[in-house]
Amino acid sequence: MKRNGLVSGHRATLSVTSLSAVSFCVAFGVALSSADAADRIILRNLKVITGKTVVSFNEDRIRLSDSSSLEWHEIERAKIAESQQAAFDKLLAALGNDLYRIRQRLSVGDYAGLLPHAEALAERYATRTSDTAYMVEQALMWGRLATGNREQALVAYLRCYSILRTRGVIKIDLPGDRLLEFDPKTALTPELVPIWFDQESAKAELPKVYDILRAMKARPTGAYVYLGTLALAAGNEKTVSAVMGALRSDVPTISELKRIIDAQREVLAGESGARIKALGSDWTNFGPSTGPLALYWVGRDMLKSDDDETQRQGLLYLLRIPALYGTSQPDLAAASLYESMRVLEEHKDVSGSVTVRRELLAEYGNSYHAKLVNNAESSSP
Repeated sequence: MKRNGLVSGHRATLSVTSLSAVSFCVAFGVALSSADAADRIILRNLKVITGKTVVSFNEDRIRLSDSSSLEWHEIERAKIAESQQAAFDKLLAALGNDLYRIRQRLSVGDYAGLLPHAEALAERYATRTSDTAYMVEQALMWGRLATGNREQALVAYLRCYSILRTRGVIKIDLPGDRLLEFDPKTALTPELVPIWFDQESAKAELPKVYDILRAMKARPTGAYVYLGTLALAAGNEKTVSAVMGALRSDVPTISELKRIIDAQREVLAGESGARIKALGSDWTNFGPSTGPLALYWVGRDMLKSDDDETQRQGLLYLLRIPALYGTSQPDLAAASLYESMRVLEEHKDVSGSVTVRRELLAEYGNSYHAKLVNNAESSSP
């Protein structure tokens, strides 16, 4: 019995020990399972996020289980729930690098360099209103401006304006120091003077501008100015007449632009009518944002004159624009130089035309008109 008692006691001790071991293993296994279930996110700055799980994600952000969020440009790679992994990896591959490059180039002001990355994301963010969508649209606007694609830049700008208006703010912070300059009331921006030069591009972008305006409530008057002038460049006279006929505003800038556009229509039609003559008499009374544009069309009209002195005055008007407004209105300055160069060539002023051409290419090399010069030279025999 004693022996049996000893044996019995030993077995009891083993039984208790075994139960404790089993309990420990089960608990340890649960802990391991929980650890395995937690997501592991490695950021570009090499920080590792653990102990949290990805709750949801879309093009704008990744939401985590602690109510915090990440953006795609921050993430290098991640290991998340198997059911989400493929979709997550697909979005990361589609968005992460381009968003990172956009932010990087915005921070240093490399707008031409960011354009391919912004174009790659343009369609995906075209209907979204998040901070990320705004950044993509703003990158598109500035990138297209930097490469002389003003008509396409207008579409991106109007989407930027629409996002800001929808969200009830006047700015959304971006990498770098540059901020969008615009008038919230009229929707006009000094970065896009309402004049367009590329007819084919104007034709292509006109329906997009129309769709953006159609989606707006209480459309700002400046948006109609952009629509009307783009239609004018596209040769869509029906739209021009409808838009300009309905344009009414007490805002001096809008009133002045309407007068300029009416005069522009006469110049483009080959007429020297009452409107362009009236503009020639009082363009000096226009504001700083509209005066250079008025001067451009007055100068263009004078160049059509048969009188040498009038032509000479028109040439001086055009050359005044790059001298005084080349920094604030570079595309208008480039157009003025281009028209001046053409007139000088027609008058066999080789020295003058070469000098103007040199300034155009040196100062405004990415402009539409500089591209015209380069394309003409490359196609010459």
